[in-house]
Amino acid sequence: MNFISPPFSRQWRGMVLCLLMALVVQSITAQIHQYPDDKQLYPRQKNNKATVPISGTFEQNSGYNAVLLKVYRNGKLASQRTALLMYRSGKASFSFKEDIKAELADYRFELYGVKGLSQTLIRSADQVVAGDAYIIQGQSNAVANLRGNPTAENDANSSANAPYRNFVRVYGSGIPSYGFTKAWFIAEGNAWFEKDGHSGQWGLRMASNLAGSQKIPIAIFNGGDPGQPLQFFQRNDGNPTDLGTNYGRLLSRIKEAGFEKNISAILWFQGESDAQGALSNTQLTTEQYKQGFMALYSDWKKDYPGIQQVYIFQIRHGCGIASVDGSLQIQEAQRQLALEQKDISVMSTSASTQLFDGGTINYCHYNFPDGYKSFGDWITELVKRDIYKVKNLPNSINPPTPQKAAFTSVADNGLASQVRLTLEDPKGKFTALGNLASEFRLEGGNFPITNVSINGNNVDIDFIRTAGTNGNPTGLSFVGHDNQSAPMLVNERGIGLLYFYNLPIAVPPRKPEGPCNDPYERLSLLGTEIKMNSTIKALISSVLDTDRFYFDANKNNKGIRIELTDLPADYDIYLYNSLGKQVGVSKKPGKADEVIKIDEITKKERFTILVVGKNGAHDHKKCYTLKLYRQNVGDNNVGDDAVLGSAVQNSAMEAVAKVQPGEFSVFPNPVQDRVTISWPATKAGTAEIRLVDLNGRQVKAERLAVQNGANLLYMQVGGLPPGVYLLQITQDNQTITRKLTITR
Repeated sequence: MNFISPPFSRQWRGMVLCLLMALVVQSITAQIHQYPDDKQLYPRQKNNKATVPISGTFEQNSGYNAVLLKVYRNGKLASQRTALLMYRSGKASFSFKEDIKAELADYRFELYGVKGLSQTLIRSADQVVAGDAYIIQGQSNAVANLRGNPTAENDANSSANAPYRNFVRVYGSGIPSYGFTKAWFIAEGNAWFEKDGHSGQWGLRMASNLAGSQKIPIAIFNGGDPGQPLQFFQRNDGNPTDLGTNYGRLLSRIKEAGFEKNISAILWFQGESDAQGALSNTQLTTEQYKQGFMALYSDWKKDYPGIQQVYIFQIRHGCGIASVDGSLQIQEAQRQLALEQKDISVMSTSASTQLFDGGTINYCHYNFPDGYKSFGDWITELVKRDIYKVKNLPNSINPPTPQKAAFTSVADNGLASQVRLTLEDPKGKFTALGNLASEFRLEGGNFPITNVSINGNNVDIDFIRTAGTNGNPTGLSFVGHDNQSAPMLVNERGIGLLYFYNLPIAVPPRKPEGPCNDPYERLSLLGTEIKMNSTIKALISSVLDTDRFYFDANKNNKGIRIELTDLPADYDIYLYNSLGKQVGVSKKPGKADEVIKIDEITKKERFTILVVGKNGAHDHKKCYTLKLYRQNVGDNNVGDDAVLGSAVQNSAMEAVAKVQPGEFSVFPNPVQDRVTISWPATKAGTAEIRLVDLNGRQVKAERLAVQNGANLLYMQVGGLPPGVYLLQITQDNQTITRKLTITR
């Protein structure tokens, strides 16, 4: 039934027709080249403002003699500007550049054509803002759409869960077809990744938190794609914007939005599909995952030059992964990446509850209150610290992180019964949720754990040996489980301990018999400082013990002399300069005194002394004596096996007295656990480090980012069989090789 009378209907149709004709005329007589879209977020600059460009062209037959721009802030007129139209060849161009502040305020833009006293609206844009942008990337827990029941508590979009959602914006979506709507949207936390405006639940929570605390709008570009391995996210280097790749689609979308130079940080949640199980037929090793991630990291740095930090969420065991060891390979890689790169941080997910997804993946994803909400809250604090330089945040914003492990109860026969794990935050308050005995594992044999107790930032782990297991454990691991978070160790913010694999266990010094008191055990890479012209006594107390000392020497003509005497066993001594280059060694057989001498110090230098037992030689009761002094002029009383200023440990014929800075060198050499590599890169990029045995077989490889100039790189070699290896470093098709000796 028609409820509109025919005369009114004809009148209404006539008005609509006139309006359409006016719009057509406007589109013909005015061409707008630059103009904001509704809800658009512009990148904030250092002055806390963004510039909004507006430009276009009018035809002379439009009859307009001027163009007027009105800008409203939260509904109130903030400014208006007029530009006269000067027609040439029937056309007139105009342009404005309007600055808006990065704040929790919406701006409206209105553009008018002016004819005398009349004004005609040409175009408008609502809810325009300025702020910062972040990338979220990874697989389904990066997508982080609504999981579980659609309750109010589980609704990431609600005002209770995202009070500043109106100031969280998204351009398009991550749909694989690249068929998103070319527009800006208020973020949709619950949406599937193919829906316009998708941000993910924890992404929305984080962005809302940042908008509220920093008082600026936030844009999220979520490129996540469910169930995909690390390789899926790599760049096509021949065509970075290749729309056939996930990397190219995300880069193209960000370029369309005008943010390729203004991404503040990237947040990565991926890895379940690189462990063997329901999602993968193959298993990446720790080194393979690190190498793949560093390739991606290097490409991000090139294509998004504004990145200040990369954040990695360490995955939990679950998602159909076949074994906890498969998960540990990925988890350890993610932990090591944060250790080795200053601009990479890692966040634990261990204190979270996984949903039962069923099928082959069982427990894999999270609902909002038991997982994604916490992830968003935890990562917010790291972003506030790193990106917004917020001061006085507590150390507890970091996940509990292993610092070192050592035996704390050792019998006279050398067998230990307790390991102490020390966590990084010395003032932290840590709590055990449930019995942690099942979560720790001692490597190198069968060592059942009988008790775990927490005292401050120390975790004491008591253990026994089963029949057939001799000696002591070689390392400590923290393994995972799926489903509930407990049992778990958490800090005062409820963040769980990072998973780790085979953390080396150090042997503490034994209290020696007699007057020898050894306070010189190595507590850092540098070791303990020793003053010039001094004498100390110290112990090599076990097969795992090495002593490291450092001293500063000023330029002088007399040089220095180092003596190792009163040896209770066959000990050797090595000397390294500040670049980690070996400049001296003495390796006499048996208990003969060891001496290193350098005739002349040509510049101020810091040296490191390394004392090791040959083939594990040690004595936990008797001390050796170490003397350091400036030698007298003409003192050439040096042992036959002393090598003076040796650059590499090949032969005495290669001994030199001076070391040139900026050379490729390795330190220490011999090495037991971690080798430091001094690499003088000729340009920024990546370098590949390979360890090859003398049969030509590659036993380890890593790809690391390097800066132009001097770099200190690290490689863990603990656990490899002792012997001589070739350490190779390659950058830009140039390969340099050094011999490396691994000892126990």
